[in-house]
Amino acid sequence: MDIDVLLIHTHVTLNERYGSKKMKEAIGGNLPPLGVAHIASYLKQNGFQVKIIDTSVAGFDINNIVKEIACLKPRFIGLSSITAAFHRALKLAETIKNVFPDILLAIGGHHATIMKNNLLADYPCFDILAYGEGEYTALELISKFKDHSYDTQSFIKDTDCLGVLKGIVYRRKGEIIVNSPREPIVDLDNLPDPSWELLDMQKYIPLPNCYLRKPVVNMVTARGCPFSCSFCSNNSVFGRHIRRMSPERVISAFEHAQRIFKAKEIYFFDDTMTVDKAWIEKLCNIILDKKIDVTWTCVTRVDAVSRELLKLMKKAGCWNIFYGFESAEQDLLDNINKGITIEQSRQAVKWTKEAGIEIRASFMLALPGETPELARKTIDFAIELDPDYAQFCITTPYPGTKLFAEADRFGFLSKDFSQYSIWNPVFVPLGYEDKDEVFKMEKEAMRRFYLRPKYIIKRLMRIRSFEDIKRNYKGLKMLSGF
Repeated sequence: MDIDVLLIHTHVTLNERYGSKKMKEAIGGNLPPLGVAHIASYLKQNGFQVKIIDTSVAGFDINNIVKEIACLKPRFIGLSSITAAFHRALKLAETIKNVFPDILLAIGGHHATIMKNNLLADYPCFDILAYGEGEYTALELISKFKDHSYDTQSFIKDTDCLGVLKGIVYRRKGEIIVNSPREPIVDLDNLPDPSWELLDMQKYIPLPNCYLRKPVVNMVTARGCPFSCSFCSNNSVFGRHIRRMSPERVISAFEHAQRIFKAKEIYFFDDTMTVDKAWIEKLCNIILDKKIDVTWTCVTRVDAVSRELLKLMKKAGCWNIFYGFESAEQDLLDNINKGITIEQSRQAVKWTKEAGIEIRASFMLALPGETPELARKTIDFAIELDPDYAQFCITTPYPGTKLFAEADRFGFLSKDFSQYSIWNPVFVPLGYEDKDEVFKMEKEAMRRFYLRPKYIIKRLMRIRSFEDIKRNYKGLKMLSGF
């Protein structure tokens, strides 16, 4: 069959993403590539034939991917990659360009957006780079390519055509040209739902501490974040101004997922779900008024909740919240522009527990200015807060962040991007001897938090169903991998 567009999402493995040596498909953790799925649906809405290959569930077998490309015969291939997966995207792109030189090959996604100024110069296998939000840019780029019946070589040499396309990078007589950025998409309600039908949704199972009921639909209802944490690169892609789907549109998208694959639960991936309290209150009230049978979990900040809001969220089906506490030391929090206080963390935990909502807590080890002694205070703090789950991430200064730009002031930073997960000590602060000491601190944190008798008894007492038994068993297997 001949199609117009093939979108390929390149992945990091479960072991790389979660730092556990025993991560397997059966435990869960693979998440649908929402960015690619949104672009696919927008292209389909505008008349293009589109397919998706997600290597996280299809497997990264280049020979199989080449066979799939030969079968589909696309005119355009778009690769999407985060920083830690770019080495796989590059390897795949080099093979595609060698085997299918006539296919227009573009690179996009998080890493391409951040590295837009030098990526094409370093890697000639890519014909075009697309940066920023992808829907409008992909449609305009592919429409130009198709409408003028270009072959790839004539298209990439037509600098008059390429020069008017916003949000792309191309070559002109040996020079790299970065076109002006595309304006952020303001009205997210007008975008179609992700192309769930192009993905095998049965294969996307969250981690065992992130769902109560399956199937689960992952959703992002907002773009942009008003906060400026120095370790986060999302502002480099989506900006500081937050744009949201309306609560009514969120419910419509969930009801669509119910029809497509019988979704029962939502895993909201917004950076800060509760930053607009009026918005989240309206969403909760719609769920309650319509008596929608849904459970859900979300991510937010400790300074963006209140006792009353949390009670309403619980009533509307929220059972689990992910908070970034990061550290027990105010100076370290200030070093990363977190913008919260230790007391706000304690207060948010108290209110969340009162509401009956489970807490997933994130703490960062090897922060700028940290020493092993200060790290142990953070572990003590985690035990004091006693969340339902805790992760102890190793600080990773991603490209495009303030932390990346300043890392050399605070320690030693590797530039091997293939190692840039939050479980690998690519950054070693001056207060640590070496990366082995960072690894040991992570293991100490996991042991001290999870092997407490109080914690083990609490987990056992919360088992209410066979599904709970399965989830806890998967969690135990994952934990043992640390």
